[in-house]
Amino acid sequence: MAVAKSYKVSVQRRNLITLPSEIRKKLNISEGDILDVRLDDNKIIIEPYKLVPSSQAYFWSNKVQKDMLEAKEDVNTGRVREFSNIDEFLEGLQDD
Repeated sequence: MAVAKSYKVSVQRRNLITLPSEIRKKLNISEGDILDVRLDDNKIIIEPYKLVPSSQAYFWSNKVQKDMLEAKEDVNTGRVREFSNIDEFLEGLQDD
């Protein structure tokens, strides 16, 4: 297991800290982003927290992500059918 690089940062006025640029770049953190901060035993854990618009939240559900991976596997292994027109497609649905 690789040892994580350690950074020393100081707590500034108003209890502000600065994230090292290498970490910000690697995690694509920009000004205004939201970070999840929690205490785990005696450690502070800080993780980027990306908000998903409610209209897209369904896509990131466990079920949809599982279905997407299954569909990708079907395509990769050739378990697909092609249809020339809508009528052929509808007939194909009835065959199942």
